[in-house]
Amino acid sequence: MVRAALHLVPYALVAAASPLGLAATVTVMRTGRLKALGFAAGVVVGQLFACGVIVLLDAAVTPGHQTEHPIFEAVLELGLGSVLLVLAVIVRRRPASTNRHPSARSRAILDRLARVGVATAAAGGFLLGVGGPKRLVLTALASAAIIGSGVESGQELVLVVWYGVLATVVVWAPVLSYVLLGERAVAQVDGGFAWLSRHRRTVTFWALLVVGVALVADGLVLL
Repeated sequence: MVRAALHLVPYALVAAASPLGLAATVTVMRTGRLKALGFAAGVVVGQLFACGVIVLLDAAVTPGHQTEHPIFEAVLELGLGSVLLVLAVIVRRRPASTNRHPSARSRAILDRLARVGVATAAAGGFLLGVGGPKRLVLTALASAAIIGSGVESGQELVLVVWYGVLATVVVWAPVLSYVLLGERAVAQVDGGFAWLSRHRRTVTFWALLVVGVALVADGLVLL
């Protein structure tokens, strides 16, 4: 199961690299601990729900799903790794003057999130955890990797939780630090977010490159 858990790390890291998720986390942290906790819990539960449902559906329609399928895992990793390397090249060639400000839609979401109550923040976090097209595709790939690893049902549940925790780390980790450290954590996370915004192009390029190379290399080893 350890190998299966390691195979999920690249998928989770790509899913976690969400500027909107981090911006939303900073926004709710500024409105109080209770709302921040509700939002973080919603994100984690949403991610676990999406991954768990897909794993259950995959298991129901895949005969012999508890048999290891290394070729299937290799194809998944080679495919995603190749896509990430292409994206890294695109990011590298993108003009440095590309607009770094949030889109109007993202800004509207953040403004609304700052005004809603705890229950609505938790519901919004749940929807963010389930995700849009990017996160759902990564969740589907991670779920397929879990099924393809050939582990038992109980271990599949552990892998779902492992992926969910890693894929939402940019939300629950800052909120946990806020609960423990108070306003100092808000300032630190806000400063980190500002730094990432200034160096977004470089950070994105290296993250895509490293994860892409790791996936392609592991896919080739599995073949």
